[in-house]
Amino acid sequence: MTRVAPGVDLVRLSRPARRNALDLAGFRALAQAWREIESGDTRVAVITGTRDFSSGADLATLDADVRATGRQAWVDIEQALLRDVVLTTPVVSAVEGLCFGAGMELVGATDIRIAGGDAVFALPEVRHGFIPSGGSVARLPRQLGPAAAMQILLTGARFGADRLFHWGFLSEVVGPGEALDRALELAGTIAGHPVAAVAAIKRAVAEGLAGTLDEAYAAESRIGREILRR
Repeated sequence: MTRVAPGVDLVRLSRPARRNALDLAGFRALAQAWREIESGDTRVAVITGTRDFSSGADLATLDADVRATGRQAWVDIEQALLRDVVLTTPVVSAVEGLCFGAGMELVGATDIRIAGGDAVFALPEVRHGFIPSGGSVARLPRQLGPAAAMQILLTGARFGADRLFHWGFLSEVVGPGEALDRALELAGTIAGHPVAAVAAIKRAVAEGLAGTLDEAYAAESRIGREILRR
């Protein structure tokens, strides 16, 4: 993790020889990075990769490592992918190249998602006999609607950035190689806003998405009044 601008920290997945596939050590390092971001003075986090964002979990080693480690390994993996975790710190993802499996699940947990025009996305788990359980089965139908989500989940096919922008998974598609610059630009803008207001918006949105529309209105009103009383 690197401080790249006032209040902005960059988290980079960097295992290029494996196209940034995440082994158990990688998941644990990522989970630790989120803990440090949430407990420190980070105003906005940006996550990116190298030439590729991530080719997903490293299936060559992960199964054996999880079996040897037990339940704690799954806790670490879920925390790394921000499953059941709502950070008060906004997270912007910058995607280039491959974004498969756990990589796409991680991007789906971020707040703002920028992709280069040649980025390619997939959740191929079904082709290997399991499901994307890092949050996508629960999250994607809510984000995209059931039809688009089921096409991604059930086919395991690859989709371009333009298609996923059209479906609402991505915030913006920029030129190839430009995703990180745009993500850092947005992060700088957000970092310049009052921290309490940014955190309150994240909290209100998270609570609203977890309930009915009436419950979302109630959360918006309650949290809005809390901010005004500060």
